[in-house]
Amino acid sequence: MTERELAEAEQQFGVVMPDGYRQFLRYVDAGGTGPVTMRRLSRGRDGWGWENDQDTDLPALAAPFPDQESHEDQRKELEAVQPPRSDEAAWAAWQRRCDDLDRAQTAGAVYLSDDGCGFYTLLICSGAERGNVWFDRRATSDVIVPLRNRDGTHATFTDFYLDWLDAAERALAVNRGRLRRCEIQGPIYEARFD
Repeated sequence: MTERELAEAEQQFGVVMPDGYRQFLRYVDAGGTGPVTMRRLSRGRDGWGWENDQDTDLPALAAPFPDQESHEDQRKELEAVQPPRSDEAAWAAWQRRCDDLDRAQTAGAVYLSDDGCGFYTLLICSGAERGNVWFDRRATSDVIVPLRNRDGTHATFTDFYLDWLDAAERALAVNRGRLRRCEIQGPIYEARFD
């Protein structure tokens, strides 16, 4: 992407992309192949957005990514007041509150990829976790967890991407220049369910 295109997208979103991801967009690619099949950032009829992304809340991208532990506490409080399904009006109102809480849980985050089966890789663009990569595994465990480097620190986008490149180079050497995506075992991404 050109600097002008990126600045235009950032102005629309109300947030400057984290440095590592910004450098990736400027000098590597606007999406595509990587640790995951990253969604491409592009300009469409309605402005800038990530292709095939119905999940990122673009107006909330500048809002700080919330503390996930306090979000879990809010979820438990909401589950404690779950009405009976037979009370359709109360159930519908409660379900809207649950949906609002789910959306708020990823404020400040881009759904960088759809990893299948309801799992997503998130890039945090705002707040204390800005620049880090998290994994949304709410499809099975109701939690969003940080991806981590081998030393336990939170993985930045750059850590995540370089880890994948290193694994791809090792796989290429073993496979004599032929490579299938499934043969790339980047430790940061592979540990997302640990």
